[in-house]
Amino acid sequence: MCVSTDGYMGEVEVGSIAELRAMMYSLFQSYNAQQHLHQMEQLAKYSLTEQQFAQLIGRCRMYNHLPNDRKAEIPQMLFGEQQMNTVVKDYYRDESFCKNQDGTINLWRLYNLFTGANKSSYIDSFLDRGVNAYHLVEQIRYGLENKNHSWYLN
Repeated sequence: MCVSTDGYMGEVEVGSIAELRAMMYSLFQSYNAQQHLHQMEQLAKYSLTEQQFAQLIGRCRMYNHLPNDRKAEIPQMLFGEQQMNTVVKDYYRDESFCKNQDGTINLWRLYNLFTGANKSSYIDSFLDRGVNAYHLVEQIRYGLENKNHSWYLN
């Protein structure tokens, strides 16, 4: 089993049904629904301007071309060009999660644009990208909250 520092289990290897059952039980027991709900509610309280959104998209597209040592310093971006194009298109056109009339978009809507774009992912990357969308938007929220913008917004 591989577990990252944020508790996300990237891989689970078991040798029996009993081990799988134990891993599932452990995963379900460690999930804090109240904390997760609170974190999701916080996303609606923070917004990006249109300029910040454009900066974010540009940086997301740059990420895959950075030198590996630079990538190691930045939160990972697993979305490719196709998904980023969908995020941008839906920023303007999505009936439920598009930008406001003034061009701003709150982080809840942004998160939903990323998860919507993730629907076109292959099954082998779907879960990782879904988790990545949450971590990316949460990292942006933290940067906005602390007036310490992330690399994606600098």
